[in-house]
Amino acid sequence: MNDEQLRSFVAPDAQPYLDSICAMLNAPFCVALGLTPVHIGRETVVLQMRIRPQDRNSNGFAHGGVIYSLMDHTYAILTNIDGHAVGQSSYESFYRPGRGNLLTAEARYINVSKSLYTVEVSVTDEGGKLVASGTFTAFRLQEIKK
Repeated sequence: MNDEQLRSFVAPDAQPYLDSICAMLNAPFCVALGLTPVHIGRETVVLQMRIRPQDRNSNGFAHGGVIYSLMDHTYAILTNIDGHAVGQSSYESFYRPGRGNLLTAEARYINVSKSLYTVEVSVTDEGGKLVASGTFTAFRLQEIKK
């Protein structure tokens, strides 16, 4: 994904961080999952995932691990837009099977402190029904020198 493609879904407040956003969207794990950005801003990130045959459990629904991965990467993009953060903890609840072929995850801040980000992530199916939600916490890191 290049800068021109990014500009169509990156909010003006996140435009200064296109290099960071591009790196996260081009990360091998994100590409392997087939995650697609819908909206990326400093306060909210929305990603979608098409559910492929290999993403389904033995009942034909989206596998819980796939749903968690969508949630985790959505939150990771939000907390790494303008700096570096690593996951500290997460708590998820699953409410119904991931039906259909498309899931949407939305991450938004609950709280930001000097050392921690706390983020709420929700996942909905094609019909807009809540499939899962969770609270994710990340350590804010000092600037990393490369």
